[in-house]
Amino acid sequence: MGRLLFLILLIALIVYFVNRYLGKKNPVEKTSADSTTQPPEHLASEDMVQCANCQVHIARSEAFLVKQRFYCCTAHAPKK
Repeated sequence: MGRLLFLILLIALIVYFVNRYLGKKNPVEKTSADSTTQPPEHLASEDMVQCANCQVHIARSEAFLVKQRFYCCTAHAPKK
């Protein structure tokens, strides 16, 4: 019984260290200086605007601008 537990523990440690070794990224690719100079793209802030029709807030890049007013979708924008 003791040999079986030792064998299971040994296999688990081997699997752990192999996953840890293969999961590491090259430290040259990512440095702390790179992450401090520019924030990640998905965390960058963007101006929010309010739909003139339903008052929902939406990112400026996703909003529709019609006659100096922002709309969340084409259905809320005036036709002409």
